[in-house]
Amino acid sequence: MMLAATVLKKKIMKKLVLISLMTLVLGSAFGYSSSIAIQTSRQSSMQVYINGKLFNKQPENFVRIKSSAGLYKIEVKVLNPYDKEWYMVRQAVRIEKGFEYYYKVEFAEGQRPKLRAIRTYPVYSHFYLNPALYNRHPTS
Repeated sequence: MMLAATVLKKKIMKKLVLISLMTLVLGSAFGYSSSIAIQTSRQSSMQVYINGKLFNKQPENFVRIKSSAGLYKIEVKVLNPYDKEWYMVRQAVRIEKGFEYYYKVEFAEGQRPKLRAIRTYPVYSHFYLNPALYNRHPTS
């Protein structure tokens, strides 16, 4: 009877060690997330679709989306402040693990809006931990 109990305890301990090792490995794989931040001018508002899914129901001028690494199809439905018409700006972007990508919708009179990459920050950097450094919105 005691032999069966010790064998059972050893099997349980092996399973616990295996589960803890797998948790450690998978936890480090998901440790670095990525994000996409899209911004427009203050006069316009936008709705952001990523891979066909709407991320903000209320039109805003700044949207941040957490994601994992990979290739994304970004579609931004934006109101052009010059001609007051809605445009759909489409672009495919590659997101790497551990970085935050900033994009800005640029307007020009008489032209369609364009989505332009501004900068890239590491997710766990000084800029990401201090919101005052990267949450600067245009004043005009």
